Amino acid sequence: MTDDTADPFVVRWLTWCSQALQSHKYPIRSLVDVSSPLSPDTETREDVIARGRCEQWKEDLLRTSPMVRFMVKHLTLIQCNPLSPREDSASQGTPPKLLIASCPPDIAGGFSPSPPERPTAESGILLCANRIFSKAHLEDTISHEMIHWWDHCRFKVDWGNLRHHACSEIRAASLSGDCNWTREINRRHFALSKQHQNCVKRRGILSVRGNPACKSEEMAMKVVEDVWDSCFHDTRPFDEYEFDSI
Repeated sequence: MTDDTADPFVVRWLTWCSQALQSHKYPIRSLVDVSSPLSPDTETREDVIARGRCEQWKEDLLRTSPMVRFMVKHLTLIQCNPLSPREDSASQGTPPKLLIASCPPDIAGGFSPSPPERPTAESGILLCANRIFSKAHLEDTISHEMIHWWDHCRFKVDWGNLRHHACSEIRAASLSGDCNWTREINRRHFALSKQHQNCVKRRGILSVRGNPACKSEEMAMKVVEDVWDSCFHDTRPFDEYEFDSI
């Protein structure tokens, strides 16, 4: 099954299930540690096919997606080129910065930040091929994680600081397309007004709640509210951003 021939209903259903059950987890473990989340001996035939398909989609998006190309350009402008070799690329088995892999159920993938003192050195994105069900889903996922990457390089984000975490998640959910009208309808969320804002808040709270430093749902909600005005309206590196309305 390919992106062009897959049954549209099946793709939408699978994507919705993935989105409903997963949140973006960051900071994830070092990409070196998860460079082979599933070894070739444990990958199924379906895993191998999914990984190959996602590799092709990734290469296509790097050439043709305006959003992905825009983020690559702006990461490069702040010396965080996601396509350049890693600083430790001479090491045997060093994974690329955009890693496609098959993952076990406890790894959803996400942005893997390098230490704050070396923000450009080891950062990368893990994309779990067996969690990606269409090229459009992959495009939104890459865009979302690249916004985290841009924040990490530009602002030296401390991911243990809940305010930093919430701010980047608000921006990534808002700017990446993650909360556009179609995606929300596929998730079975519908509102007559402020649907985009409601989605961004919901996904921000969900993400912050997964941070080990967050002790409760109430704490996650308060942190998101505390940083909301400044972070939601911060659209860098975009000059302006038009939100879907309904």
